[in-house]
Amino acid sequence: MIFLCAVLSILLSLTSVSWAAEPDVTSTVGITDSGALQEATRVLEEELKLAARPQTYMIIDLASNVILIKGRGVELHRIPIESWSASHLDQLMTAHRLRERPPVNRRKIDPAVGAEQEPISLGDMPTTYTLLFSSPLRVLVFSNTNGNPWQWTVQRGRAWWRRLTVWGNMLTGDQTLSPPSLDLTVSREHAQSLAWTVVEGMPFLIRRSTP
Repeated sequence: MIFLCAVLSILLSLTSVSWAAEPDVTSTVGITDSGALQEATRVLEEELKLAARPQTYMIIDLASNVILIKGRGVELHRIPIESWSASHLDQLMTAHRLRERPPVNRRKIDPAVGAEQEPISLGDMPTTYTLLFSSPLRVLVFSNTNGNPWQWTVQRGRAWWRRLTVWGNMLTGDQTLSPPSLDLTVSREHAQSLAWTVVEGMPFLIRRSTP
């Protein structure tokens, strides 16, 4: 009997350690920050709707700088966000569903090889792409350039053009052409991993940061 109690105590202690090791988004919320608490509550309410179905969904957590890939409320994978910028964050209140996955950098077919060519792999995924959603939202995913000046120029050019478009619409008073947008910079491997994971119709939630 004593041996059985000792075994149960060890199992419980190991279980508690494993639970403590699991990341919890809400743990980053300060109890004195009413804005952060409201935002965390909003995201939790929206996530409960998604977790009730057998589907994979994403939470872009701008408060913790991480992208969470989840299913049934369980974290499956996380992608660190190195930097981000956004416009019209006040409009990101519900789940946004992806219209289509990013294009794949397909390799040219070599007729001499025949049908034994390697299938598409993670290395064929793009490192810079745009995700468009049925609800008005545009997410630009950039990969870390690692000192590559040409890649940095292309990425920054896209970001600057997007900002100029937003500013131009604000000056003219036309907000219909300026949907909410989000620029995310992640590592090259994580950008390809994200492109590999997303599918058409996948829901995304945005947890906004608060001042």
